[in-house]
Amino acid sequence: MRPSLLNNIDEFPLSIQPAIIEFANKLLGDLNGNVRAILVYGSAMGVNYNQGVSNINIAVILDNLGFDVLNQSLALVRWAHKHKISTPLFLTKEYILNSLDVFPIEFSEIKERHKVIFGEDIFKDLDIPVKDVRLLCEQQVKGKLLQLRQVYLDIGFNPSVLKKILISVLSDLIPIFRRLIILKGHKSFEQKEQMLGQLAGIFSLSQASFLAVYHDKNRKPLISSKQMKVHFEDFLNQLENLSRQMESL
Repeated sequence: MRPSLLNNIDEFPLSIQPAIIEFANKLLGDLNGNVRAILVYGSAMGVNYNQGVSNINIAVILDNLGFDVLNQSLALVRWAHKHKISTPLFLTKEYILNSLDVFPIEFSEIKERHKVIFGEDIFKDLDIPVKDVRLLCEQQVKGKLLQLRQVYLDIGFNPSVLKKILISVLSDLIPIFRRLIILKGHKSFEQKEQMLGQLAGIFSLSQASFLAVYHDKNRKPLISSKQMKVHFEDFLNQLENLSRQMESL
C-alpha cells in the first residue's frame, strides 16, 4: 500500500507504480524532512512509455543538498537502477531558479511533462525565457551535426557503432525537436513518432531516417547493416537542412 502522502500515483502505467512508490518511500525515509518535492517526468508520463525499454525519470527537490546527502543516497540510487529508474536529478529550488538560462530546454520539458508525487509543484510557474530556448536549440542541432561528421571521419563505415551513435543523438534531439515545433507556434504532438512527422512537415524535412532510428531504439523494425549507410547519410542531410533554418526562428 502507498501512504496517503504520495499523490498522482494512478497517473502512471500500472507496471511502474510499485517502483515509484517504493523509491519515494525509501527516499523520504532516508532524507526525512529535507525533501521538498518529488516529481516524475518524461516518458513515464504518457503515451511514449515503452515497458522494458523506457526508464523512469525522477527529480527530487531538497532544501539542503550537500555531499552528505549524495553519500547517503548511494544505496537508494543503486536500488533505483535495478528497477529501471534513472539516476534521479537532485536539485534545490535556488539552483533551479538560478539556472533557467543554462537549462532552458531541460526545465521546459520537465515543466510541461511532470507529475508531483510529493510536496510542492516548483516547476509549474517557472518563467523560462524564449530567447534562451532558441539559442540552445541552435547550439544542439549544429553541435550534433558537427559531432556526426567528426565521428564518421574518425571511424568510417562501422554499422554497429554508427547505429548506437544515431540512437544516442536522436534521444538527445527529441526534446530539441519538440521545442522547435513550439517555437514555430505549433502544439507539439505527445507521441514521439507523430512528433517527428510533425517536425518534418513544419521544416520541410524527410522523416525517414529519424523514424528508422526511433523504431530501432524501440526494437521495432531494426536497421540492417546494409541500410545503415543510407540512413546515416540521410540523417546528416536532414540535420544540415534544419540547421540552415535556425536563424529564421
